[in-house]
Amino acid sequence: MKHSKRKNRIGYWLFLFVFSLVALEILLRIYNPFPSSVVGDKIILTPNYNKVYKNKSPVGDMEENIIYKRNSIGFRGQEPPVPFKDYLTLIAVGGSTTECMFISEGKTWEDRLGVELAKDLPRSWINNAGFAGHSTFGHIVLLRDYIATLKPSVCVFLIGGNDIDRNDLRNDDNFTKTNERWVLILAKKSVLANTLLSFYRNHLAKEKNIADKSGISLLNKTPLHIPDSIIKNKLKLQEPLLAAYASRVKEMIRLCTENQIEPIFVTQPCLVGDAIDSLTGVDLSTFPMSAEINGKLFWKYMELYNAETKKVAEAEGAFVVDLAPELPKSSAYFYDLIHYNNAGNARVANIISAQLIPHLQSKFPHFSSGK
Repeated sequence: MKHSKRKNRIGYWLFLFVFSLVALEILLRIYNPFPSSVVGDKIILTPNYNKVYKNKSPVGDMEENIIYKRNSIGFRGQEPPVPFKDYLTLIAVGGSTTECMFISEGKTWEDRLGVELAKDLPRSWINNAGFAGHSTFGHIVLLRDYIATLKPSVCVFLIGGNDIDRNDLRNDDNFTKTNERWVLILAKKSVLANTLLSFYRNHLAKEKNIADKSGISLLNKTPLHIPDSIIKNKLKLQEPLLAAYASRVKEMIRLCTENQIEPIFVTQPCLVGDAIDSLTGVDLSTFPMSAEINGKLFWKYMELYNAETKKVAEAEGAFVVDLAPELPKSSAYFYDLIHYNNAGNARVANIISAQLIPHLQSKFPHFSSGK
């Protein structure tokens, strides 16, 4: 009798568990409050998407209500011009520092860059195809599956930050942050499974303290000192990862060239490094990004990947805007350790436009003013 009751109880809880999973799957298919740009190992664009983010604790130069939109092709920015080929068309590709999720429409660095471009290149158009968390694997998929078909004049790549210390990136699993093929198959079939996988990916990004947040305080953190010998050893471990990163950058250039798109690269800045924050006086070299990474080590990592970006791009004849050393390491321009606030986006646009516009005028003279 007791055995029968135990079986019934187990059966009841098993039924309840399965019923809950099915119910969640149905509800998420009807309305998913956590839309993802990745389903399994495929990028899924969300056209005509509109959302207002409530920033509960805006810091510094940030807004309380953030207006976020995607246009009819699934990117941020104005609708594509018609006819498309009659315009100098640019698409910015990258991770969260390109997407600018917590920056309202009209205030991202791409929006501001578009305003500057229009002064000297009136028949120009720029869209923002940044997706938070995407590494160069994601950029390759986006290029291959979407941008190659659209065929813009130029792709501007702000890359490197999401490739740092990523030993989970392999040719057989794309940019998925999981090595289990069955997980990817399940994620393609189930909205619930894909939502859980997205949460897992975000958790891994937060562990490295590079996830997009709406603000972070530099104050009242215990400084983390790491001996130079340990930093040297950690940087040495990046060598095989850098080689793999270089091959992915070359593939991005190849895809662009194959589709008559000019690739332009921008190096990735960040707040931390060998500097003192101008607003708080905090030593950004000893700021604890995690239990094992301080600001100095993270910036050393970033410098390695920026150097590799420049090395590959220059070897392949691609133009480079070296933004990283130009943007001041100051919380006046960042709302967290790597993402720019409104003032930072304006400064980024000014730095990029000063180098990019002369290059574009030389490369595409028929789009210049008076032409």
